[in-house]
Amino acid sequence: MEEMIGSLVLYALMVAVVVLSIGRWKSFRDLISKLGIKETNVSKGLVTAVLYLVLLIVVSTLIGMIMQYLGFQTDLNRVTDVLKGAGFADLLIVLTVASFVEEVFFRGYLQRKTNILFASFIFGYFHIIYGSLSELVGAFFLGLILGKEYDRTKNLFAPILSHFFYNLVTIALVFA
Repeated sequence: MEEMIGSLVLYALMVAVVVLSIGRWKSFRDLISKLGIKETNVSKGLVTAVLYLVLLIVVSTLIGMIMQYLGFQTDLNRVTDVLKGAGFADLLIVLTVASFVEEVFFRGYLQRKTNILFASFIFGYFHIIYGSLSELVGAFFLGLILGKEYDRTKNLFAPILSHFFYNLVTIALVFA
């Protein structure tokens, strides 16, 4: 319960930073647009998200294989252990709130203010809560891919979906 509250507080602070940096907005639609989520062709955004999801899974698998080869098997299991020990509400937050807020903050705000490398590094470091070097490395590379997806589309719609689907696949595999 404490972790869930801590995560929600952190996500609320991240949203507050982004919203305060935007300044005035006329409507909720205007706010969403200024966050980086533009009106889009939903089917095109979905196809882009699925293509990047495949890339995320391939890269994640390769990183896992490399880390295992380097002797980090116990480290790789930490994320699985954390997810298996999480309550239903925590997993729901990971699936819904995390993908939206993290993309708005790391890509829509931080990447626009700095660059893709810095935003990806901070995104990777943000995953230190799992206590896993493999997760830090993996999240950094996943951040690069999500950042490239955002650069390519100039819209957070597809990266949010890719991130959501990636979290969904990860959780499904952990509990399969």
